[in-house]
Amino acid sequence: MNELRTLAIRVLPLPGESIDSWLEALARRSWTSLSALLEALDLPVYERTHRMLVAPSSEMLRHLEVQTGLSPGHLDQTVIPPGLVGRYAPRWRFCPQCLRESDGRWLTRWWLPWSLACAKHEALLQSFCPSCLKEPREFLPRPVHVTTPGRCLRPIGPRSVCGADLGALPALALERGHPLAQAQLELDRVSITRTTNIGSVFAHAEECLDRLTQAMSNSDLPALENLLGESWERLFITTPIPLTEFAAWRLREHGSKVLTREILRQEYQQDGKPLRQIAEDYSLPRKYVIERARELGIPVYRGNRPHIFDDEWLRDQYVNHIRTADDIGQELGTDGNVVRRRLDQLGVPRRLFGVHSWPIMNRKLDDSVPADIRKLTEGNLHGWLRLRRFQILMAFPTLTTAASYLKIRPSALTGQFNRLEADLGADLFNRSVRHAAQHPTSRGASLLRDVNDSQVQNLMREALGPKLEPMPSHTEIEFAEAVADGMDARLTSLDSRRPAPAHLHVPPPIVPLLEHLFEHADQETYAAQIQSRTGMSRATIQRQLKCFAEAGWLTARDQPREERAHGGRCRIYYSLTAPTRRIPIRDLLSNPRQPRKRTPPRDETQDTAVGLGHEPAAQRVTDGRK
Repeated sequence: MNELRTLAIRVLPLPGESIDSWLEALARRSWTSLSALLEALDLPVYERTHRMLVAPSSEMLRHLEVQTGLSPGHLDQTVIPPGLVGRYAPRWRFCPQCLRESDGRWLTRWWLPWSLACAKHEALLQSFCPSCLKEPREFLPRPVHVTTPGRCLRPIGPRSVCGADLGALPALALERGHPLAQAQLELDRVSITRTTNIGSVFAHAEECLDRLTQAMSNSDLPALENLLGESWERLFITTPIPLTEFAAWRLREHGSKVLTREILRQEYQQDGKPLRQIAEDYSLPRKYVIERARELGIPVYRGNRPHIFDDEWLRDQYVNHIRTADDIGQELGTDGNVVRRRLDQLGVPRRLFGVHSWPIMNRKLDDSVPADIRKLTEGNLHGWLRLRRFQILMAFPTLTTAASYLKIRPSALTGQFNRLEADLGADLFNRSVRHAAQHPTSRGASLLRDVNDSQVQNLMREALGPKLEPMPSHTEIEFAEAVADGMDARLTSLDSRRPAPAHLHVPPPIVPLLEHLFEHADQETYAAQIQSRTGMSRATIQRQLKCFAEAGWLTARDQPREERAHGGRCRIYYSLTAPTRRIPIRDLLSNPRQPRKRTPPRDETQDTAVGLGHEPAAQRVTDGRK
């Protein structure tokens, strides 16, 4: 009962046929699926087709030969050595004419990386199904008994396959006697079995391919690259990432020729060039360069090569001067990790990793420095920067004008001063409201006196270096004070002797009034006419016109009583002054801001000016309410 059971229906493998193709024909002849046949033969059911060609052991092949009635060693020609394809799944190419002639039987040599053409029909092999545009043999076919031989059996659904006729594809014919067909004929003569020496096969293939590239003209190479695409790239790979075992072998052979002992000693040991740079210079993977160096007996260092340290100097720089390992390594021309390893070997306690190990975070100031300055800067990353900006802020009337000078958002500046007050535990300045400019509190005034001290200024310049922001000039402060009117402040006065303001802040309630005045810039107007055109209330119009006239925006003229034909009150006529007409207000009023609801008094830092251009501050036009 220990005798193996054999199949009653048998199919002989064709010369050069692969084992999966033969098992497929056997399953179709037995009218069963391929997976069911493999289970009956005690063979594993693989997902990928190429695993069937490289996974079977010699014992498994002998067992299968007994079950199918084949002579011993008959199936050795149907598989390929595992080292021929490696961990990358190869691409199975095919010849449509061969499929038609053999009734859909697939050859073993179509799996080889250098199989690009059919020497029998002098045509290029094809890789993809014309219907699904996929590789037809990537996955092991299953329902072979219900499909016609030579069809694409790639699954396209739960229970359906592509089914395209691969034998009906037109042949990609080569010219008669083409060098590629001649080279392919010579490559096909190499007998490949499970026990074939991979190195000898690769060497023979390399020799044939060298003769092929020499025999082909420069015009033939681009044409073949366009037709064969990735197959040609995988064969003649030049990048440092091998796509196939053959490409990896070619890279190793190339590396052994160009990386001699003399070259590695000169560039790696004497010149100190990193192995990564050597690999890039010779277009080789870094791991191949390392393997070659070790093969030649050249020591390979992990990371940078050993560095000789002055241990006392290193300890003094790290502990007493509070320098970082990266800073010390940069001075010594080595990596910071090398410095850290040496510190560990010396038993020096390491500081916290990251920003807490920076010198500015660990520096202690002398007791002669005021206590508030020490509290705000010791162990604080941006304490000196916030102190400098507080000094600049107190020179301006509002936080918004200071933010414009520093070219940062007012919200960002507000956050910095909130952090400054939180670190000190006290309010440093009173925010600007309405007409009143901001001013420091008693604690803030004391801090300003400490900051202005010459010793503190020297420490600030040393800490900030090129990041030290200059104090504003007298002219910049005067300009900021002249244009710092808030929403409820008085109008900025206009003077014909000064240039027109380049920035304007227009509150939405007075936009219709300004639009009317500038539309009738060459005419006189009066309150009743403005009310009929704009719909604003009479009281608001009269109040605003009076404010504009007092600020020099308008000229007012009382109507003579004799010009009133029917009596009654005399009108007051208004017209724009010459300085007002020079204001580029039309560009600003072309897209005015939408009116917003009135809110309780808020911090001046929340006010954002609407302006033209990029000036340090914004000229504002307000509604004149006081």
